[in-house]
Order: sequence, then C-alpha cells, then structure tokens
Amino acid sequence: MTGSSEFASLRQAYTWTCSMFVPPEQTVKAVKFYRNNILCALIGYLNNDCVNQNYNSRYTYRCLSDNVYTLTIPAENMTEYEQGSLWRCESVVNSSYRSSEVIIKIASPPTVHMLSQRDILEGRNLSVTCKATPGNPSSTTFYWTKVDNPGFRHNVSTLHLPSIQRTSSGTYRCTAENNYNNKEKGTASQSIDINVLYPPTIKTLSQQDIIEGRALLVTCQAVSGNPNSTTFYWTKVDNTGFRQNGSTLHIPNIQRTSSGTYRCTAENNYNNKEKGTDNQPTIERRSLQVVNESEKFTITRYIVSNPLSDASWYNGTQLLKTQTSVKSASYTIENTTCTDTKNHTLVTSNGIGNTVTARVELIVNCKPTPDITNITLAVSCTTGIKFSTIIIAYPEPQYELQYENGTRNDQMITTITENKVNNFTVRIRQHAVEKSCFGVYYLRASNMFGEKTVTVNVIKQRKPDLPRNIKVTCKVTEAIVQWISSFNGGDTQNFTVITLSGHDGTNLYNGLNDKGENEIHVTYVSSLQPSVTYWFSVLAKNSHGCSFSKAISCTTAKETASSLTAVVAGSVGGSLVLVTIILIVVFFVHRRYTCIFKIALEKRNTDIKVDPNKETSNYTTIKEQQEHTERNMYDELAPNENASQYEDILKKDNHGKNEKLYEKLQKSVDNDGEGKAIEKMIPLKSKESSDDKSMTQKAEEYANTSFMK
Repeated sequence: MTGSSEFASLRQAYTWTCSMFVPPEQTVKAVKFYRNNILCALIGYLNNDCVNQNYNSRYTYRCLSDNVYTLTIPAENMTEYEQGSLWRCESVVNSSYRSSEVIIKIASPPTVHMLSQRDILEGRNLSVTCKATPGNPSSTTFYWTKVDNPGFRHNVSTLHLPSIQRTSSGTYRCTAENNYNNKEKGTASQSIDINVLYPPTIKTLSQQDIIEGRALLVTCQAVSGNPNSTTFYWTKVDNTGFRQNGSTLHIPNIQRTSSGTYRCTAENNYNNKEKGTDNQPTIERRSLQVVNESEKFTITRYIVSNPLSDASWYNGTQLLKTQTSVKSASYTIENTTCTDTKNHTLVTSNGIGNTVTARVELIVNCKPTPDITNITLAVSCTTGIKFSTIIIAYPEPQYELQYENGTRNDQMITTITENKVNNFTVRIRQHAVEKSCFGVYYLRASNMFGEKTVTVNVIKQRKPDLPRNIKVTCKVTEAIVQWISSFNGGDTQNFTVITLSGHDGTNLYNGLNDKGENEIHVTYVSSLQPSVTYWFSVLAKNSHGCSFSKAISCTTAKETASSLTAVVAGSVGGSLVLVTIILIVVFFVHRRYTCIFKIALEKRNTDIKVDPNKETSNYTTIKEQQEHTERNMYDELAPNENASQYEDILKKDNHGKNEKLYEKLQKSVDNDGEGKAIEKMIPLKSKESSDDKSMTQKAEEYANTSFMK
C-alpha cells in the first residue's frame, strides 16, 4: 500500500492505494482497509461490479481495477487526528496476503524560538543565532532579512555584523523553512530589534588666535548620539590637571602660557552604564623642521583620536598621500629641494564627522638660485638703471654687485625684500647714467651653502633687433604672416608688415604691438590678387630706429570659379581708383615710413669701444650681430651678378621701355646717398601685363623715391 505523497498536508486530501495480487485459483477479488487495526471498509468486485462495505464514513473508496483499490481521506477530514495513524490492506479471502503497515506523516513547518531586543555599542561585533524546533520534514534552513532594507539577506542561522555602525540599527527577521514533497515550503519566522548605541558627534572646532590679556570664549557643539542625552567637558593636552565642565571653554585674561591644544569631549550614558565619548582628533604640534638640500626626510605627526583617524597629506590642493586608521601620519621626501620649503597640510578625520587640519612647516637649507642668470639692460640718460631678480635660498643670501674687472660697484642702490621665508627679490637702481655705467656687471649672491652669479649687461638703448623666423602662408586673396620678436633695443617697439609686388607696389600694415621678446606674432594681410608673387618683410620700430626682417616671397593661389563673379564686379571700380591709390601710397610712405627705405644701407657707429685685448662683451656681440644682419639684408636686397632676377625682368627688351626704366632706377640709387635698395626688391608690373610677361608703366611713380631724402 502506498500513499499519494510522503507527507500529508493539513486540509488537503490524501489517498491510500492498495494493489492486491490475486492467485489464479482465487475467484474473489476484494480487499479490506484497516486504520490502527480497526476495519474501515471492505471493497471488491462482485458480478463485475465494484461494491464496498463501509465501516468508517470519514473516508471514501474506489475500484481502479479488479486488483487495485483506493481509500481517500477527504480534505475536510485531513486534520491532526490522522497524524501518526497506522494503515494496511489485506485480502478478503486470505489475510496472509497483506501489505506492510504505513504511517501517515503530516507535513509541518519548523517552529522558530523567540528573539529578544539587542543593544550593542557602535564598532563592536554583532552575532545573533536563530534556533528552531524542526517540523515535518525535519531538515531546516535559515535566512535573515532586514525590514527596512529589501536588498539585505544572509543565508545563515547566525547573523554576524562585524564592527557594527549606527546605520545598522533596525528590525531583523530570522526565517526557518523546510521543503515538502510537492516543493511547497513550510516557513516560520521571528523578529529582533537591534539598537546600536553611539556617542555624540562634536562639530568641527577651528584654531583660535587671541591677544594676550583678553578673554577666551569657545563653545563646543555636538550632534546627539544614542541615547541623546549629552554632557560636555574641556581638557588641555599638555596639562592633565586642567578640566572645565560644560560646553563653553572660558579663560579670562588669557596669558601666553595658556597657548596649547584644548580638547572638547562630549559624552552620553549607555544602558549598561558605559559612557559614549567623542572628541576631535588631535594632531601633535611641533615647531618647524629644517633639513639640508638633497637629503631624504620623513615628516611625522602623532594623532590622538577615538576612533582612529584617517590621515591625508596635501601640497596646497594636491593630494600627496593617504593613510587609514593610524595613530601617526608620515610623508617622505626622497630628495629634498629648495622648493620643498613650504607648509604641508595634514588633514585627519575619525569617520564620524570630525575633521582636523594642521600646517606642517618644512624648511630646506639651500644655496641661492636666481630666476634668471643673464640680464641685458638697455638704458638711456632719462631712464636710469633699474632691474631686479628673484632668488630662492635659505638662509637669506648675501649679495654684491661688481664690475667686470672685479671691483665693487658702490654707485648703485641695492635692496633685498623677503617675499617668503626662502624667496627674495634683489632690486638695483641708479638714477644718473654716465658713459662709465655701460658694460658687464656681476651680481653675486651667496650663503653658507653655495654661491650663484647673475651676469648683467648694461647697454645703450638702440633700435630693435631684426624680427626672425618669418613664415608666410598665401591663400587666394590673403596671406598669414608669422614671426618671432627679438630684443626691443631697450625701448617699446611695434611692428609693421610690408607687402610688395610688381602689380600693387607697396602696402603697409601698421599698429601691431609687441607681445614681448621671443614671442610668436601673427597677422593677416588681405586684399591680395590671385596668382601673384608677393614679398613680405616685417619692420620692427622704436624711438631709436627701425629694422627689417628678411624678405620672404609667397605666391597666392589661383582663383576658383566661385570667386570669379566678385573679381569681375570689382575690376571696373578698381581701375578707376588705381592711380589715386598709387599717389596716396607714395605720399603716405614718404611721410611716415622714411626709415623703411633708409634701413637697408643704414650703418650706425658703435658708442662703446671694445678693447681687443679683452673678451668681447655681450653688448659688442649684439652690435656686431645687428650690423652683420643689416649687411646681409642689404646684400639680399641689392642686385648682384648671381641673383638679379628683378634686373633681368626690367632689362627684358620690350621696345626699349624696360631697359630705360632700369637705367632710371639705377641712376636714382646711385644719386641717393642713403640708398633706395628696397625699390629694387620687386619688379614693377603693369595691371595689363601677365605674370610671365611683365611690362613697366609709369615707373617713376613707383620706383623713383629720391625726393624722400
């Protein structure tokens, strides 16, 4: 006999099935059902009909075949009454043919034991074990959930929360369950309230600076803990006998001996009479530390904190290092330099809202290091001599200014200003400028760790050095001109871009201010003609004169179909004003830019004589480079037997007109003592000529500038 499942369920129908073996000689096919050895029913086939004699109306019976019969306990009768009942079936004819006795086992969930509220101090380890009386089946599993956190689940019988925090307070539920044969689960649960006790949290206190003799009042504030009743008291780190009860620290008529670190402590009382206390982390105070340059050095500060604090080292806003849960914080510099002289910042936090910041001062002994080692100073009788340099050193350097021959200069007024503990500005000035003031000086700065020399070259103000590194990029109707500025000669300089071509004569673009020495300057030249070769030169000018850069050629790009319409529309108007533009340009050039046409042959006498037995001074070298550049400029601009492409164009036979124009140009240059070499830079073309076949027209208007003397 077999049951419909291993375990019966309350209020669910349960069926016994009896399968009987009928011997061949037997003609009676029937069985008897017994409960606890009491006959419940007799059921079988009679004349091929299923008949039964019912002795217990709690159950129902059926014939499934001539040898298989069932007894069913209806759902309404499946109660605790059936728990453990003993059942069997046997043959009606011969009782020796019977089934084994089987017991009804009703499935039931486990029973979880009660759990009581638990108080625990923050930071401690929580362990709560869930126990249960097994059900049917007896195999039991456990898991924990948190009422206010659907994502929390621990599949164990013991809830373990190490170093519990205040946020872990709440109601936890233990659930025990077993599995029935039909995969249903029998579950039972019990809840427990976890109450995490924690101290109050003190709000951050800032450093207090106060004048001796005045009263100090500092109030300590805190966020309540659990429980929320809070008391305060003050102590002094270096004085164990000092204590003030209350939230306000009051020291009337404070004296210098009262300087130090005071600690505010806030506390509450736990249920077990323990006290929950909180105080800000305290960082050990030390005086500044001094180390020699190039040494390895470790900065260390001890920290008093409950709980332990995390520590972070900063250089300004730059994070250098972080350490967690430490009693001392340290930061190592492998190779100290002068620039490591600074206030490092140590920030500590104990994780419950308290943050303390301390400045840790480090000074590095180091030799003087000037920000610049070579100074060229161009002066005039009205400007005087005035310059300065910044020197990094510790301790403060000694300094003196010497002539090139080693004698000391006592005429100049020198001062030194401390910007920071290791940063100084040395200023030197002299009101009157005499001829003997020009030359090379040595500014020597020294301390016990070394010496450094700054070379100062004092020269007369002069015209600017040539702009250099000229680059030109041509487009269809414009060009981009770029150059690098050079020494301004000691006076404010500005730049002019000169554009020349055989078509258009000379165009000047003014008003470009100097951005400083060795800076890249860029400007745009517009209104150019397509497919024309232009020459570009940059003029640097100050009140003492002007200098040309090297001339760079560039050919504009060919005109595209999209731009032809605009060119045709403008050609008529351009022809009408061409003569007027030429006259205006010539007049304008004559009035404001005479130095442009004089600079190519200008040679200036040096104001300082150089002793051939001495090493050439920086000033002499600069003058020689300037004159050499000017000579190169003239050589480039003037015609020669190998590079007279412009002369060849002018001399080409075109009914004798070009040859005559060239002779007139040559005569103009020969008659002009100052020279007009720039006029021979570019072949002048007529508007009607092509680039390949140039013809001159009205050459006197473009080329003869001898009247500009």
